[in-house]
Amino acid sequence: MAFQTAAERRSQTRADTRKVILDATEALLVEAGHAGFSVRKLVDRCGFSAPTIYAHFKDKDGLIDALLEQRLTLLAVDLQRVPLVDDPVENLRALTRAFAVFGLRNPTHYQLLMQAREEHSSVIESAEEARRLMEIPAEMIAERGWLALGELEDFRQAIWTMVHGIVSLRALRADVEWQEDLLDQCIEGIFRGWLVPKEKRQVQPVQEDRARTAEEQVK
Repeated sequence: MAFQTAAERRSQTRADTRKVILDATEALLVEAGHAGFSVRKLVDRCGFSAPTIYAHFKDKDGLIDALLEQRLTLLAVDLQRVPLVDDPVENLRALTRAFAVFGLRNPTHYQLLMQAREEHSSVIESAEEARRLMEIPAEMIAERGWLALGELEDFRQAIWTMVHGIVSLRALRADVEWQEDLLDQCIEGIFRGWLVPKEKRQVQPVQEDRARTAEEQVK
């Protein structure tokens, strides 16, 4: 058995306590939303006292922000791992699929991501990073004039609605025998419906897009 120092044991105990608190916080938020969440309810759920919770997290907002940052970092990492090419359409297709797969594999984290937050809530860096990665190719598509209908925001919301429908229904209706390729077919349907056919797309200066992508990635 590996020997642990007193400091290592304290650190492990602190990490274990923090995990229990965060897991209970996530469960309560998914059940009741931000409006129905309270530290009193959390105390009943996790078994730790309010002073213990505040010893690990500054306040209720700090606790929720810490949870979101931890969970959404997983999403940002998944999106960062997507191999990118010169074609923004292919990049957005791959990123959309990665986003949906994250939701399908982590339904509780996904529900947490979809919760409405209060207006004064602080920015969650990992969520901003995930949003930025999805926005870059979508903006490139719009700038190249490849949208066949609607505006850029319409296109974004169409993708979001499609992904949310698939992820939510798969979680709610586990009794349905969902088609294995449903996600890919839906992504393809959205792209075919909203974008100019590939053979009709006029190629804009790719170097400008590459320069912009590189600039965005170093920010």
